[in-house]
Amino acid sequence: MAISVTVYTRPDCKLCKPVIETVERVGEEIDLDFETVDISDDAELTRKYGNEIPVVAIEGRKAFKGRMTEQAFRKRLEKASKSQTRGADAPSVEALENLEPRPWIPARAVSAFLAVVVFGAFGYQVAEGMSDVRVGRGRVAAELLDIKKKNEAPIPFTLETLDGSKRSLSDYAGKVVFLNYWATWCPPCIEEMPSMRRLAQRFANDDRFVMLAVSTDEEWAPVREFFAKEPAPFQVLLDPSGKIATQYGTTKFPETYIIVDGRLIGHIIGPRDWDEWFAEGYLQAVLQNGPI
Repeated sequence: MAISVTVYTRPDCKLCKPVIETVERVGEEIDLDFETVDISDDAELTRKYGNEIPVVAIEGRKAFKGRMTEQAFRKRLEKASKSQTRGADAPSVEALENLEPRPWIPARAVSAFLAVVVFGAFGYQVAEGMSDVRVGRGRVAAELLDIKKKNEAPIPFTLETLDGSKRSLSDYAGKVVFLNYWATWCPPCIEEMPSMRRLAQRFANDDRFVMLAVSTDEEWAPVREFFAKEPAPFQVLLDPSGKIATQYGTTKFPETYIIVDGRLIGHIIGPRDWDEWFAEGYLQAVLQNGPI
């Protein structure tokens, strides 16, 4: 049975888009009866939700207001599904979730599939020898990261950096480029950022690797504020209103592109926990062996 999800929005709501994208992303895996409701022309809804937009209701009960993490949303859906199965009534008003950075965790079904892939790859690795083990490990890591393979020329760009200089994609020819499109108004992007920082620090001494975090905010002010207390260990650039990101095909922030020797080889949709072994394992494999 589909789970009913309603997102109450209005046109001036900056947080509504990432919340809706989170619901749509989860809806690709879970059967949802999803709708958005613009409260602008409804006096009663404006009175009720006007100071809380966006508001997410699950099975007709308010579950979130303002920011919402994907992990918290999945947990609420799991509770709603169990309530449907038991036929029990859920509480009249759900407790509201605060934004807490958490790692991306695959759904149980995906985890089971990945476990099979890991064990299968282990047998392959033993048979093929140590050289193939490294390549095999990279392939397993790519599966775990859920990377969409590509083989095309990346769209060139020249953008302003946080320090006011200009940098072009061509400046990093010959390197493995980790190109991440994000925004300060995007909750999944904020969740992902701490582990992305740590990943950059682990590769800090490898001059073959470069991480570019391209903000799609409209201006520098929120980006500068975001990094004011803790400077970024990677290159930060600004793509005002996401013009370049759109050309790349980015629709669900954050999205990451892996570029090797001037070729776009991989595309990752949505946030990841870059502390996982397979995140670093994939990049190490690419650095040593080229496209996986």
